[in-house]
Amino acid sequence: MSEGDPLLGLVDDLLRIELPEGLTGVRIEVEADGFAVAVSRQGRAVPEAAAPATPEEGSTEKTQRVHATTVGVFSAAREWTTGDAVARGDLLGGIQSLGHVAEITAPADGEIREVLVTGGAPVEYGQALFVLALR
Repeated sequence: MSEGDPLLGLVDDLLRIELPEGLTGVRIEVEADGFAVAVSRQGRAVPEAAAPATPEEGSTEKTQRVHATTVGVFSAAREWTTGDAVARGDLLGGIQSLGHVAEITAPADGEIREVLVTGGAPVEYGQALFVLALR
């Protein structure tokens, strides 16, 4: 979950929920403390003749997206590449907006799985900046 906006992390968590076998769609609604989130998921029915694929044990990797907490121009703290290790609280970069810099930090220990935004790029509120593989 993104530290700047727990609502965006909740949406990411809801989207990662795996649909039970044979279920073709589901709508999840959460309402609390003055906000509401609804997520619709569409799957596909598995034909009965086809054997469901079984993932190898340990192959499911937990990931988490780091989102922009404001609108502005993103500056990376350094040149991040896939596989770089990060610890909770490490400075990933900052977003400059109206003379203020909002720091973007790693929400958990892990490693960079994907860099979604390069330094100097304009970003929108809630835009995914990084994907972290959690430890």
